[in-house]
Amino acid sequence: MRKCYILFLLLFFSLSCAVPVQGSRDRRPQPRVSATTVVESFLKALKEKDFEAAYDKIYIFSSDREGYIRRFKLLYEDYDIKIVDYRVLATQLFKDTAIVVAEVEVDYKKTGEEGRLRAKYTNRYDLSIPEKEWKIIKDECIENCSYEPEDGGS
Repeated sequence: MRKCYILFLLLFFSLSCAVPVQGSRDRRPQPRVSATTVVESFLKALKEKDFEAAYDKIYIFSSDREGYIRRFKLLYEDYDIKIVDYRVLATQLFKDTAIVVAEVEVDYKKTGEEGRLRAKYTNRYDLSIPEKEWKIIKDECIENCSYEPEDGGS
């Protein structure tokens, strides 16, 4: 009886080793901060004109920090851009990528014009985990991309 018990245990342990176990490469990475929170932080930084903090939320392989910050400062100055409001509409997670859709309301002034314009855009943000945390790798306007106000501005 004892031999059967030992044989059973050996067989059980040898089979349990043969059963494929989900490896760490198959599991979704678990960054500290969610993809949704990264996009919200990015939009908050743009609203506050904190382009350094905004840069920390993106990952662009061929971009340098100073160039990104300078480009955004000039863009915001040229069009007197103000983000009025933003809200995340949806988030979809995949293994190591995510898509976040957000609505962004922007107040701006076209160069050489007196009145200010207001537009509400819907943007899609693609995120990945290049450095153990979610980073925005691409953004794209998906609705109201060429918005022109009906009343000619305010």
